[in-house]
Amino acid sequence: MTRSGRGTSVEQIRPLAANHLCSYNLCRAVHGEILRRLLGRCCSFRPASEGSAEGAWTRGMRLLGLDIGTTTICGLLVEATTGRILDLASVRNTFRLPCTQPDEALQDPESILAASERIVGQLIGTDEAVAGIGVTGQMHGIVYLDGQGQPAGPLYTWQDGRGDREYAAGQTYASFISEALGAQVSTGMGFVTHYWNTRHGGAPERAVAFCTVADFVAMRLAGAARPLLDASNAASLGCFDLKDLRFRTDAAAQLGVSPSMFPPVALDYPSLGKGPGGAPVFMALGDNQASFLGAVGDRSRSVHVNIGTGSQISVYSERFAPISGIELRPFPWGGYIFVGAGLCGGRAYALLHDFFERTVRLFTDGTKGAAYEVMNAIGLEALPDPRKLVVDTRFQGTRSDPSVRGNIANLSPECFTPEHLIVGLREGIASELFDSYYRLPPEARRRIDTLVGSGNGIRLNPELRKAFERTFGMPMRVPAHKEEASYGAALLAGIAAGVLPDLRAAGALIRPL
Repeated sequence: MTRSGRGTSVEQIRPLAANHLCSYNLCRAVHGEILRRLLGRCCSFRPASEGSAEGAWTRGMRLLGLDIGTTTICGLLVEATTGRILDLASVRNTFRLPCTQPDEALQDPESILAASERIVGQLIGTDEAVAGIGVTGQMHGIVYLDGQGQPAGPLYTWQDGRGDREYAAGQTYASFISEALGAQVSTGMGFVTHYWNTRHGGAPERAVAFCTVADFVAMRLAGAARPLLDASNAASLGCFDLKDLRFRTDAAAQLGVSPSMFPPVALDYPSLGKGPGGAPVFMALGDNQASFLGAVGDRSRSVHVNIGTGSQISVYSERFAPISGIELRPFPWGGYIFVGAGLCGGRAYALLHDFFERTVRLFTDGTKGAAYEVMNAIGLEALPDPRKLVVDTRFQGTRSDPSVRGNIANLSPECFTPEHLIVGLREGIASELFDSYYRLPPEARRRIDTLVGSGNGIRLNPELRKAFERTFGMPMRVPAHKEEASYGAALLAGIAAGVLPDLRAAGALIRPL
């Protein structure tokens, strides 16, 4: 039985539910089937127009999505029946804290919470039609909490590098933990950071748990004092069993880490409590999953590419199917996404921009800031010679091997030009993600016929979009809305609140440019 099935009767469901009450996946399917049948009796769901009778029970309902990014905190208000964005608010995340070492990356969780509360209050105002608040944000990092849900220290972000410090001769903390767990973990992951802190007296004595910053904000918006994590955020911390969807408490104990620090994990998305305006606040999800949810209309047939400072490619899988070198991350309400991540991505393009601007300043008195416009206008037709450079953009290594470095190959007198370097670097960004895509099983790739792009690197650079289309051999769709993670959080709140029946209905609200 699937969530989209229509041939199972309630009489058939009832004994199944009684016999298999302990099976989460079956209970989720039963719940979805019953909800779908009830909805089918009162309305046939589809994005409704203002004057239609269908969806009248949710007309006027709004969903709020909040994304706590590393550099920006953004919230938006979405009309539940049409998917239209009604309002949007954002502030820069300027809450970085001073650090004693250059590899550390800390932020102030209380300032992030205060900014989030202002955004939510601004969007809700006196509106009583907000059906739910969804929260997402930067993954991997941790906030320590005391028994009252107050921060017991700073936010250690995903960019924190203490896990790459030397543990023993030739081995970093991250590589030691990976070997001990038999699973790859990276610096910046919460468990790696916490392990380093326990070894060096950095874990606060009054801390009773840790969680991601999105979980902290969702908890506090709801007036709760204990965090509750979904599998997407829990897995991002490390020391997590991806198949059984639970923290590996035995493995943590063997490493000398108290399992009591792990917060509880829920496999559905319950309300954490009432937030501003009385709207229910739902459990947070990871920003990778939220961006996928907020950008991809048909998750089973799409490959999603996101280019920001880094780069990421995501493909949905219904089953647990680990692949060496590819991350497998839990997805809301069952399934996973395969993820290939580049540490540079958009930053590689920024490095080339800075190189050109430095060159201009070195040889002329040229004005700073014009290089991006020139770079973005150069396409294949601008090459003075059809031969191409081959650019490997792994300038900052990879998650599994930080020592890897990029390179430029196929240099010749004819293609040693700025135009070739610009085109070659764009195609290198696309090729790095395509290499990850091609490592997926052939049966997973055969069902893909839609390339979805998001992030400023895609939106602001049409020639980069063309490079991806050439590399993947399919046209790229870009969502009409820009804040995909916030939008995905809003859609999740809609499903959790019962305003949207399922993921398929949520995907139907997404419109391309």
